[in-house]
Amino acid sequence: MFKKGFSALLMLLAFSATAVPTDDITQILSMQEDAWNRGDLDGYMQGYWQSDKMRFVSGKKFRYGWEETLAAYKKNYPDKATLGTLKFTIKDTKMLSNYAAIVVGRWQLTRIKDQPNGVFTLLVEKIDDRWVITHDHTSN
Repeated sequence: MFKKGFSALLMLLAFSATAVPTDDITQILSMQEDAWNRGDLDGYMQGYWQSDKMRFVSGKKFRYGWEETLAAYKKNYPDKATLGTLKFTIKDTKMLSNYAAIVVGRWQLTRIKDQPNGVFTLLVEKIDDRWVITHDHTSN
């Protein structure tokens, strides 16, 4: 009896440990989507690690640092028309450990003149008890 109960408890703890981080990670992207759609790039960037070691890769460019990434977003998306409406679709979240995950998905912008879209791969890590994006590779 004890073995069965103990095994069930271990399984419950294992499922609980993996369910919470994926919910937290999904919440980051949801928060980013909401901030983008309000035109709040500073709010959008709260999902990223505020460090000069944060990396953003897109097109043929490597960007390092939270500040540099925010400046690039503000330059490339100066107004609500260029921001459009953002929609993320998460295809897969793979927990690498209790402190790291890979998230793969699609992004779509809906604007009056066009609908650019593409894919992303994120490394999301738990740093200082908070889940943040430490590496973002986004492409069209």
